[in-house]
Amino acid sequence: MPMNKNKLKKLADYAVQEGTEHTTDGRWSVSYDELYYRFGEAVTDTNGNGKLLEEEIRQREEINALIMTEDAIEMTYHLEHCPNCQQGGIAGALNLVSLMGCNIYDEHDDEPAAELMEKEQPQMLSM
Repeated sequence: MPMNKNKLKKLADYAVQEGTEHTTDGRWSVSYDELYYRFGEAVTDTNGNGKLLEEEIRQREEINALIMTEDAIEMTYHLEHCPNCQQGGIAGALNLVSLMGCNIYDEHDDEPAAELMEKEQPQMLSM
């Protein structure tokens, strides 16, 4: 017998929350045994409960990808939902650039581009 919507929502909430709270790289898996132990529901990659749960989890904004294996639900999350991960999106990219301390160099003589620009200012012609 398929599980009711409230139980389905609880299982999906648990799977999503466990991953977002504990992952450090945006990936997490929840075993079918763990779901049975916590909620008393038989979930597999081949039964109706598994298919319903997969549909419910895929609709969550936190989820980037999901695979139902023979033992577990493997999920990857959007990093902005994972507090223990490096921040994703534009803010994460900007943070990465700032951590790298990028300097733009002229590829011919290894001087920072700002210094080159100062030296090569256009000169005014006087008449």
